Amino acid sequence: MADERRRGFALVLLSASGFASLAVLGKRAYAAGFDVPEVLAVRFVLAAPVLTAIAVATGRSLRLHRALLMRVLAMGALGYAVQATLFFAALSRISASLTGLLLYLHPALVTMGAVAMGRHRATRLTVAGLVLAIGGITLIVGWPAGRIDGLGIVLGLAAAGWYAAYILVGERVLADVDPIVTAAYVTIGAALSFVVVGGLVLHRLDFEGTKTSGWIALVGIALLATAMAIAAFFAGMARIGATWASITSSWEPVCTVLLSVAVLGEHLSTGIVIGGIAVVVGAIVLPLVGGRQAPTAPAGAEPRV
Repeated sequence: MADERRRGFALVLLSASGFASLAVLGKRAYAAGFDVPEVLAVRFVLAAPVLTAIAVATGRSLRLHRALLMRVLAMGALGYAVQATLFFAALSRISASLTGLLLYLHPALVTMGAVAMGRHRATRLTVAGLVLAIGGITLIVGWPAGRIDGLGIVLGLAAAGWYAAYILVGERVLADVDPIVTAAYVTIGAALSFVVVGGLVLHRLDFEGTKTSGWIALVGIALLATAMAIAAFFAGMARIGATWASITSSWEPVCTVLLSVAVLGEHLSTGIVIGGIAVVVGAIVLPLVGGRQAPTAPAGAEPRV
């Protein structure tokens, strides 16, 4: 039993590290000539069959009745696709570390939404967690390392807000679907959305002037930061439970910052350091006090983007 729990924590840490690499690999892809629609189209086109194969290989049935299938695909084509677009658009304008920390406001926003809708009871500790998270974001935005890109900040906050709404909706819409099956169909829906809109409507998928290094980064985004990260999270959560999986996942923004400094050479302001600590502590406090009453992300929601 103890070995299983240790294995569960290791899997969730592996998952969080994979998710953390998303912003850094995205920056690498941008530097190699890719733009936002190209990055996202390749990400989901590659990740969808891998997640589908994982579902089949682990004995899961892909059969869903038509109405439910349409809802799950719509969660990918509209919910997940829009959130990913906001995140990667923010990433194209502000640092990887700042983008990752802004996104991690979503646990506080989910809790606020759950309280407002009567799904979760507010306590003093819940309020403390929310104050830490929101105060941390205020420090991060208000005490930057250099000139701040206002639109990038707005896009990053919008990504967190949209993701929180996606989780709250998905908690009900996707409640009865196996998480890995959901992840497979959500990524299929997102892939269709980006191919149709990015390619057929906007004609933005020409990949002109892109470099091999960017393709390598995109394969990493699809396989490591999406498919592997999602599968590892749910394998770990099955061993340690949703609350401890959520708490352990708080390694993600920390790892994002560390990778951004080590790989991209980003400079950290005092505001990002202090505010980032507050955001992570707030994200740890909220699932601890919420327990089973707090909403958890549906399958397609992990990896937070």
